[in-house]
Order: sequence, then structure tokens, then C-alpha cells
Amino acid sequence: MSKAIFDALFERYTKAVTATDVEAIVSVYAPEARIQIPVGGPIIDGIDAIHAFYRDNELAESLRIAGPACVAGFEAAVPLIARVRQGGRLLELDVIDVAEIDIEGRVLSMRAFFDLEGARVLD
Repeated sequence: MSKAIFDALFERYTKAVTATDVEAIVSVYAPEARIQIPVGGPIIDGIDAIHAFYRDNELAESLRIAGPACVAGFEAAVPLIARVRQGGRLLELDVIDVAEIDIEGRVLSMRAFFDLEGARVLD
């Protein structure tokens, strides 16, 4: 799969997360997709469960692409920077999303690697 497809996909995804647009977020996923956000957390299977996950959890205040996607076939690792509010403080953290897509460019699997211990306090 081309890097341009992953670039466009993650551009849509990060804009949707920043806008807190659950429908737009879920639209990047295939019906049979699964997510693990963060890695080490529960695995969420299927589009309905993914929709509920994004609807019921506090999303990042902003999410942006921090560097180029590393693409291998139908998979890519993408560096992101997220800003989240926790305990009344705004934190910035580095995230690596690893995604697998189908032939139609929809996400089959998304795993987010991040560690709040390494977050930077912004306010």
C-alpha cells in the first residue's frame, strides 16, 4: 500500500480526533476492525465496540502527525503528538500508532503505544 494512502488516512484520523468527531473517527475503520489504545489495555473488537470506545472515553484535546509514516505493505507506524488533560493539567505525549489497513484503505487494526510517565506538562 502506498505511503500517500496512509498519510491521507492519518490526516483524516488526527483531524477527527482533534475535532472530537466520533462519526468521522469511526469512518476510518473497517467493520471487523480491532483497536488497542493504549497497548496493554483491552482489545476492542468490531465497529460497534470501537464506536462506543470513542464515544465513551475522553479523547485527546489535539492529535497531530509528528513525522513520516514508516510503511511496510499494508501496515504502518506513525509518530503522533497528543495533548491530553489529566488531573486538571494539560500534558503532551509522544504516541506511535501502528495500523494495518485493508485493500480499500480502511483500518483493520490500530495499536497506540504511549506512556504517560514520559508526558510533558504544558500547564
